[in-house]
Amino acid sequence: MFDPRDPYERYWWHYDSRRPLSMAQIIALGSVDAKTTALVWMMLEHGASITVAGPTDPQPGIGKTTTLNSLLQFVPEGTALVYMSGMYEDFAFTRLPDIDPDNTYALCNEVSNHLPIYMWGRVARRYLSLPAQGYHIATSVHADTIDDVIHLYQRDLRLGAEDVRRLGLVVNIGLVGRVYPLRRRWLSTYFLQSDADPRRPDKVTPVPLSLWNAFDDTFEHADQSILDNLACWAGIPPGEFAIALQQRMDCLEEISQGQGIDMQRMFQAIHDLRTRSRKSSD
Repeated sequence: MFDPRDPYERYWWHYDSRRPLSMAQIIALGSVDAKTTALVWMMLEHGASITVAGPTDPQPGIGKTTTLNSLLQFVPEGTALVYMSGMYEDFAFTRLPDIDPDNTYALCNEVSNHLPIYMWGRVARRYLSLPAQGYHIATSVHADTIDDVIHLYQRDLRLGAEDVRRLGLVVNIGLVGRVYPLRRRWLSTYFLQSDADPRRPDKVTPVPLSLWNAFDDTFEHADQSILDNLACWAGIPPGEFAIALQQRMDCLEEISQGQGIDMQRMFQAIHDLRTRSRKSSD
């Protein structure tokens, strides 16, 4: 069975990339900007689940695994990471006497029916329902748009709307341009509205946090009302949320200069910012 402690097995099971990149390096490449990344950082830091979606026309090297691994550095310190075993997963970890769902992210390399090391059908539904038990999930899928992601979860996998609304962030990435080498971009970043519309309880509403503008290769960001709602979801006063968001954006802009710092230095930069934040709030 899969042993996540073994780097070779993590690579074979598609949990690790051949060429890992930090978020600072991904920003330096222009795939996303610091403001979008800072907002995702804030949401992950407060326990949001996340799906990274790539094109339905499978292309090697699109970057889903690289992106997901880089974002995992933003989860709260001390978080337990549990690696799923694809169609072989028995969810035994949920029966451990000392498991703390609120402090646990369950990682699935991909939700699809392409390989048995991925999850689909009944196993995938159980996995995607873990947030109802207090767990957080991080996974990837093949889907071209946010609507395709919701359709996959709600129609193909028959997941209830309430469970879909618990899945938090959805980042759609893709290749753009017509001249080789093609560029990778975060085409959209959404947060699934957690509250149901009383008039349409089966509807899942995606809230745009960042959209790529193909005209000038920039990113359009959420307005203040959306940021205030995110602060409410995270349980933070809007003013404090804005300060923390700006701190993370400033940090990311600094460490993504040039080619951007690597994964190890990125870990230290995140740790240093959190330490400074704790000291300033004491």
